Amino acid sequence: MPHPLIHITDLYHPPQDPDDHIDLATVVALKEFDLKAVILDVTRRFLDGLPGKDMSRDPGFLPVVQLGYLAGRAIPVAVGPPDSLADQNDNVRNRPAREQAGIELFLEVLHSSPEPVLISVVGSARVLAAAFNRAPSLLKEKTRTVILNAGATSLHKEWNVQLDPAAYRAVWRSGLPIDWYPCASDKGGFDTRHPHTTCWQTDQRKLFDNLPEPLAGWFCHAFSGSMRGDIIRALKEQGHGAVWEEILSQKRTMWATASLILSAGRNLVHTSKGWRFSPATGESHAGTIPMKLIPIEASVTDDNEVAWRKTAETSKYRIFQREPGGEYDAAMAEALNALLRSIRTE
Repeated sequence: MPHPLIHITDLYHPPQDPDDHIDLATVVALKEFDLKAVILDVTRRFLDGLPGKDMSRDPGFLPVVQLGYLAGRAIPVAVGPPDSLADQNDNVRNRPAREQAGIELFLEVLHSSPEPVLISVVGSARVLAAAFNRAPSLLKEKTRTVILNAGATSLHKEWNVQLDPAAYRAVWRSGLPIDWYPCASDKGGFDTRHPHTTCWQTDQRKLFDNLPEPLAGWFCHAFSGSMRGDIIRALKEQGHGAVWEEILSQKRTMWATASLILSAGRNLVHTSKGWRFSPATGESHAGTIPMKLIPIEASVTDDNEVAWRKTAETSKYRIFQREPGGEYDAAMAEALNALLRSIRTE
């Protein structure tokens, strides 16, 4: 049976970084997940923008609604608070009503679920931390694991951590089980060679090759920041032409893909059709690029550095490990393209 999953994502329209749209489509494509809710993790400076430096944005309700329409399903969605926690114990109850919906939806899904829920975090940990501070017993009972895409393997001020430092500490100190997917190493957030970081890079033409037309339209609408009001008709009329060709010509850096693939119980394997994300049990394959989680002991400092070491013992904390090399990025791109093409849009 599919695993219930809550996806917490810093998704905007227009995008602040459109890798979040690809991550959302990945979640929808993976049949091992029963997507119970998308919680929009927004930060005020990206909503308001900076005159002359950055645009203003909306929380990403639009791409969630569009993708739900394409996939033929309802995806519950709500937005969380846009400002950082005051401290690691802040439950943000004192904030305006419109900032509460994301936390309330999160807690409602956990409360109603008959089994523990996977919690995917691909932005800040603000909503998760605030929810824990409100209902720690509920979260300890109903969290299968936290899929945490944030932090660095060693000294580095990583992006997602800096969005809400107190929330990051709160999650590590909560006692919840964590599958940790560091986005950065001591060399920064674009280290594609470190065995414990998740970063990989490709061309968008490879990622989006031969997508179903309405799904290409969805990516085009998002990546171009389209302000068309006919958001369903737009899916049929975009995804080709000069704007789409410009999108295809660009590079793309990804971080969260491996976390979703491993959490779905799939491997990166070479099949008769090429590289695919295949179930861990099934037909034999000519090759595999190993990705796995290994147990660690871990704690977080007041400066948000995670002190960790590998352990042979069973642990509630695990860290991502891969075998990076020249083939890794190309294999990930080919496999992700095949996964995206599997999304049924009719």
